[in-house]
Amino acid sequence: MKRKIWLMTWIIFLSISWLGVNNRKIEAGIIHGAAESSLSSGLSTEMLPQEKKKRQFSESEPALIKEINLDELKNPPYRISFLKFDENGSLFMLDYRQGLIYKITFSSDWKNFQHSFFGKGIGQGPGEVSQVLDFKIFNGDIYVVDEGKGAIEIYTTDGAYKTSLKTRNLVPTRLTVLKDSLVMESRAPADYLFYLFDLSGNFKYSFGEYLEKRGKENTAYQDNELSESFSEKYFYYLPRLFGFVALYDGDKLVMVKETIDGIKKGSRNMPVVENISGMIIRRADRKFQTVSEYSLSDKYLLIRAYDYEEKESYWDIYEAKTFDYLLSVKNEPSSSYFALFGNIVATLLETKEGTKLQIYDLSQVLKEASSLIQQ
Repeated sequence: MKRKIWLMTWIIFLSISWLGVNNRKIEAGIIHGAAESSLSSGLSTEMLPQEKKKRQFSESEPALIKEINLDELKNPPYRISFLKFDENGSLFMLDYRQGLIYKITFSSDWKNFQHSFFGKGIGQGPGEVSQVLDFKIFNGDIYVVDEGKGAIEIYTTDGAYKTSLKTRNLVPTRLTVLKDSLVMESRAPADYLFYLFDLSGNFKYSFGEYLEKRGKENTAYQDNELSESFSEKYFYYLPRLFGFVALYDGDKLVMVKETIDGIKKGSRNMPVVENISGMIIRRADRKFQTVSEYSLSDKYLLIRAYDYEEKESYWDIYEAKTFDYLLSVKNEPSSSYFALFGNIVATLLETKEGTKLQIYDLSQVLKEASSLIQQ
């Protein structure tokens, strides 16, 4: 009898211990498939919802300060991709047609400017580029991720060429720069999302499980952005089609959280495999892009979402550290790219008259957003 009581006590103790350990693992996102009621069928970790359940638009709207027709500049850019501010408020963009970086420095009231450009052009040599997929600025350096060369070209924000980093036999596609390391993505099939290198380009290890298990080999469906780092160690993984984002502290997953549209909208996008004349084509059936474009400032993360069926876009503002949805921008400017700096947002707009760089004052909108941050 005593043995039976002792055995039952031991089983109960083990059960309670197992539940406690696994609850802690679920909170840390270690046990995948937990909390299934909050997950889509393909997700592999716990999901945090937004407190707000639908968009709330700002009462104020962006105010235009300055418009620049870039085609009228001396030695104008031809085809622009990327728009990034550095920590001093200078604006940088890449002319992928010429392989040049354009820099615009503004006066304190944003109404006057000077521009310059630098780079070594299109090619396969040091400093030259051929197919740029990412463009980051960190601590006075510009990192140009060139899939065509399989290298990362580094310039200073003053225009001096520094070096070219080759990342083993991996071809880089996305990049974020931390205090003492580089986090990189590649198209090469792998069990992990990210590759970690030191600042000299020496490989350290891989990390980051696929959070959406469906279509792992489908790069169109798995397409994403990597944000700049903040506090020199945090960065966001921003899938375009899934309805959630993930925050990392270095190589550690901190949280996975829905956008304001959530995985319900994300689940409308599906990976598609087609056999065309014996060739396997993988693509994504896009209905709603939950992250179409982003810009990260010290306090806010601005995300554009796009509804393909309604042909409507939204600018959504989140608190950078928590990814809490705050509000959406009323009458957001049309743009192909945008960039945040303090209360300023720069946008790039293609028109029949040329490519327009527009500078907007977002201070009243951000004042509304700031009032919604939970203390």
